[in-house]
Amino acid sequence: MRIISMLMIYTVFIAIYLFALVGVGVYKTRAVRNSEDFMVAGRTLPWYILVGTLLATWMGSGSLFSGAGLGYRNGLAGLWSSGGAWLGIALIYFIARRIRNFGRVTVPDIFEVRYGQLAAVLATITTVVAYLTIVSYQFRGGGKVLSMVSDGMISLEGGIVITAVFAITYTVLAGMFSVVYTDVVNGVLMTVGTLAALIYLIVRVGGLEEIALVAESAGKWSLFGNWAAERTGGISGPIIAISFFVPTLLLLMGDANMYQRIFSARDGGSARKAILFWIIGVIVLESAISMLGLAGSVAVEKGILPDLVGNSQAVVIAEAQAGGMEPTEAAMLTARQEGSESVIPAIAKHGGLPLAIGLLLVSTMMAIIVSTADSFLLIPATNLTRDVYQRYMNPGASERQVLLISRGLVLGLGLIAYLLVSQFKTVLNAAFTAYNIYGASLTPALLAAFFWKRATKEGAVASIITGATITLVWTYILPHWSGFKELHPFLQELTYPAAGLSVLALVAVSLLTPAPPREVWAQFFNDSDTVADD
Repeated sequence: MRIISMLMIYTVFIAIYLFALVGVGVYKTRAVRNSEDFMVAGRTLPWYILVGTLLATWMGSGSLFSGAGLGYRNGLAGLWSSGGAWLGIALIYFIARRIRNFGRVTVPDIFEVRYGQLAAVLATITTVVAYLTIVSYQFRGGGKVLSMVSDGMISLEGGIVITAVFAITYTVLAGMFSVVYTDVVNGVLMTVGTLAALIYLIVRVGGLEEIALVAESAGKWSLFGNWAAERTGGISGPIIAISFFVPTLLLLMGDANMYQRIFSARDGGSARKAILFWIIGVIVLESAISMLGLAGSVAVEKGILPDLVGNSQAVVIAEAQAGGMEPTEAAMLTARQEGSESVIPAIAKHGGLPLAIGLLLVSTMMAIIVSTADSFLLIPATNLTRDVYQRYMNPGASERQVLLISRGLVLGLGLIAYLLVSQFKTVLNAAFTAYNIYGASLTPALLAAFFWKRATKEGAVASIITGATITLVWTYILPHWSGFKELHPFLQELTYPAAGLSVLALVAVSLLTPAPPREVWAQFFNDSDTVADD
């Protein structure tokens, strides 16, 4: 009875939280006077607001579900996936001033100025595809949370619809202004909620020594943990772990959300200061989520939580046997991943948390999901408005027309993201695909704009096409080839051929084509703390 009443309280609290977000969107609508306010918050954001919005945007369902699931299965070795972002943020710190001083609105703006219109169009297409995939699994994550904390009163499908409606609505209302200020609140919520739940669960399962003992006996206390079990076919743990490290690194260093927020900073100094505190927040929060997943696996061993993986695999076995077959190894692996990805909602539901900590944790889950969904929805809408509508369809569009189109695109793209929800079985699979589509296609040329004066427009186009093509072929075609499992492990893992060949294409084609003139690359190497004319 206590569990049922607590779940009702959780559900009502989440509803209040979601309506509060829409209220913020309505309030912040008054601050939106033109399209620049909608897209980059008028370039007025101080560093501390930037920290909150950068943290809340990066921490999405990929962290909440796949990050916690990796912690459940691999212990702290699961942080190989997160570690790529940590390195990426550290590297971005050194060019934050250059990015802000460039003073545009979107990543395709960078590509057009540096590499020409064709590269900008390809960048827009790639961003839309990758980011809508990311939005889709945020919606799925929200549905999963609502279904679990309501004990099935809200179905998975119903939860997905509810999450989508609220995320789309408040993004439509005020754009970047509503996103960044709710992100600050969400950033505080997710940090406090995660740490509070982690401390409570550590004490509940017997302390850190008990966790270390159980983790070591389950192979989770080594550098690469159980990463070898993340794939079928006998690929070694280090190869798999690093193949998750690299896409996260590439996505972070090319993330349009990050660039758009740096463009929103008051000046280059504010941008750089925000990056410094952002990396601290990300390391603390992602480590805590991974540790929460590990502590959750210990709670399963002690009977505090249900057998998440066992229950998930039991469903797969029953479905296969009902058809007169045995489950495949791949199906059992997917069930293992899907079951372990439910560990944080399971902690909220079955972990016996005090009400205050439980409310913090369910708020954290929705904050993580919604704050990422809105940001990854705003980016492609901004790209299509700026880089397609204003540039090619209606160059003389009024501010009112641009705002109307921006809001219409947020709504339309949100509906497309909702339709994509069913395309991936687990958050991990969706995240891995999206990270590679974007990271391998755009990040090499994007970084070269700020680091390598010799990069040419031909090299950039070759890099984008190569990265996107390899990602799609390795994801949707090669796995169905009978000889795929006979390839070298480095070729079976998408990351290595996609990123490697993309960089090779950029360098080789750039060196084979005429160098760009100084006036093209010079504006990307401004390290002063002055603000460019916007």
